[in-house]
Amino acid sequence: MNVLTLKNITKSYNSNEPPALNDLSFNCQSSEVIALIGGSGSGKTTLLRIIAGLEAPDYGEVILNNDTLNSSTVFVTPEKRDCGLVFQDYALFPNRTVRQNIIFGKGAMDDPSWINELINMTGIAGLEKRFPHELSGGQQQRVALVRALATRPLLLLLDEPLSHLDPELKESVRTELLKLFRETKTTVVFVSHDIEDATAMADRMVVMHKGKAEQIGTSNEIYKNPMNKNVARLFGKTNFIPIKLIPNAPYSFTEKESNEKLVPVRPHQWRVINDPTTDLPTFNGKVKSVINQVSHKEVEFETSQLNITLHLPTNQSVQADSKLTIAYNAEL
Repeated sequence: MNVLTLKNITKSYNSNEPPALNDLSFNCQSSEVIALIGGSGSGKTTLLRIIAGLEAPDYGEVILNNDTLNSSTVFVTPEKRDCGLVFQDYALFPNRTVRQNIIFGKGAMDDPSWINELINMTGIAGLEKRFPHELSGGQQQRVALVRALATRPLLLLLDEPLSHLDPELKESVRTELLKLFRETKTTVVFVSHDIEDATAMADRMVVMHKGKAEQIGTSNEIYKNPMNKNVARLFGKTNFIPIKLIPNAPYSFTEKESNEKLVPVRPHQWRVINDPTTDLPTFNGKVKSVINQVSHKEVEFETSQLNITLHLPTNQSVQADSKLTIAYNAEL
């Protein structure tokens, strides 16, 4: 069952500029976790604010559990939407204790046992009498989550939920959040610019660029079958090889600007070969540069037709200006 349905959402701030959101549509099913992923200016935060009712679209519909929240004739105010919202800065009241923050929302005390269950689930039991300034960033986030979930909302909205956390803490918090969402059967839409966060937490991702949903799918689907260069680059450096050079590649897309079919090839999908009889597609060329990384060597490779970025094993002997033959292996 669809909990959230967005139809043709369009939003402009300035008639002289491209729209912030341009005819964007997707559905979110019950208990599904959706990530809105994209770079700065892609429209992801604007979309989250429209779902929450903090902004109104110029055109389009927002439907929550079959109730229309936005249309050409309807606008339901934020407090009347069955949504929980966690802001990027958590927005805790500094003069209220943890427990006072949690029970602030309308109807939050209707089910005290649920509040206590959430407090125990999130590991903030014993902190109820503290004030926000007495908590760590991770603890503040948990308090904000409990407050948002206290009324059992149909939909939980999160704006960059992990952006304030250091890398070591991020991984454990991602695991905790996903466990909480599963245990509470919460439907979630969250904004992120971090592909690792989106991949780890989301059932599906909505890849946004210049106000449009460029691709919607699981992280695996999008990684293996990106629809364009922008989507492919979300997952890091990518080589775009004309299909005529790798005719048997398992996947390609047509680039709109050039109408050329391209194969997205990751840097780790190349290997140096010494056997000229291999069945794999091969390229001859020269090494332009070598950069030693912790897990690999990043090599810039030049052929007569194109430049290629390779990631080779750290024990691979390779030097600038050396001539090599490399092969593309789609199985890597």
